[in-house]
Amino acid sequence: MANFIENSNRQPELVGTNLQTMITPVANFVATLTELPAATVDLVGDDGVVYGTFSLTALNTPVSSGLLTALPARMQFRVTSAVAGRFNIRTQISL
Repeated sequence: MANFIENSNRQPELVGTNLQTMITPVANFVATLTELPAATVDLVGDDGVVYGTFSLTALNTPVSSGLLTALPARMQFRVTSAVAGRFNIRTQISL
């Protein structure tokens, strides 16, 4: 999975669209594993830098990235585990 957040309906929600218009993007991402197996997911900027990693091992347990600052204009979520269950990632964005 790259360039979108998977929501519970499996409808893509583009991350870049949300962050491109921000002058100083600041966000807290919250991920929740909804179906096993466990998943490891990197939060990667369009500059290639990994800004955070989610290790999702317990069902229905929110995992927060914490407040991330100085994010690039575009972000993607990249699954790095060999196999991954379903998960949701939502953003709490503020300026």
